[in-house]
Parts: sequence; C-alpha cells; structure tokens
Amino acid sequence: MQKNNDVVSHEGIVQFVDGEKVIVKMTVSSACAGCHARHLCSSLDTRDKQVEAENPYRLPLEVGEKVTVTLQEKLAMKAVILCFLIPLIVMLVVFILLNNLTNSELVASLGSLGSIALYYFVVWLFRSKIARNYSFIVTKPLD
Repeated sequence: MQKNNDVVSHEGIVQFVDGEKVIVKMTVSSACAGCHARHLCSSLDTRDKQVEAENPYRLPLEVGEKVTVTLQEKLAMKAVILCFLIPLIVMLVVFILLNNLTNSELVASLGSLGSIALYYFVVWLFRSKIARNYSFIVTKPLD
C-alpha cells in the first residue's frame, strides 16, 4: 500500500473488464507482513481481495494486466470511522449504560455484543448506499 497526495493506492491484477467497470484482484497484507519478526508470531495476515473499480479515463485494460487502484485518503478514513470507531463507541456506551442500570457485567457484556451485531447488520442493510460513496479508481502504474 502506498500513500501519497492524499490518495491510498494498491497494486493489483485485472480480473474482468466491462467498459468503465473493472474487477481487480489485490494481495492485501497486514502491517505485520513487513515486520522482520513476523515468523515469530502467528498474526501474519495476507489474503487476496477483489474490488470493483471505475475506469473513468477509459484506459485500454486487459485481463491479467497490472494496475494501481486508488481511493481518496479522506474516504479511507471515513471507512475506518464507520467500521471501527463508531462500533467501538456504541459498544462502550451500551456496556456502561447496561452495567449502571443492571449492575451485571454479564448482561452489560452480552448487551454490548448484541449492539455491535445490530450495528453491523444495519451497515449491511445499507451497504449499497454506503458503497456509492466509495469509488476506487484504476490507473496504470508508472514503470
């Protein structure tokens, strides 16, 4: 992953092309993948991921071609807030409220876990609307 000019970018391989719609396969690694001590722990996380990207510049792309997929950094930060920060706040608020109301950590813990499940279910229900706000752009890498 590279970050420059307020853009987050990943390199990938074109899997499918249909006009302005392009499916790109990327190998996504966690931050641990670059660590020199990665073989000492089991948190190495590398997996392939497919994303649908736009080709607004009408680049002539072919299946198997290497491309760069970019997303504006502010959109990436919004995604982090939506997926991680808001659920954390919801979980903590529900836990504190239920713990104060019931004086039972078990009830508060189960309630906070339930609130997270409900939150992600609502996000899943609105996934199409949310996805419209996030558009990946395909460009050719500079060789």
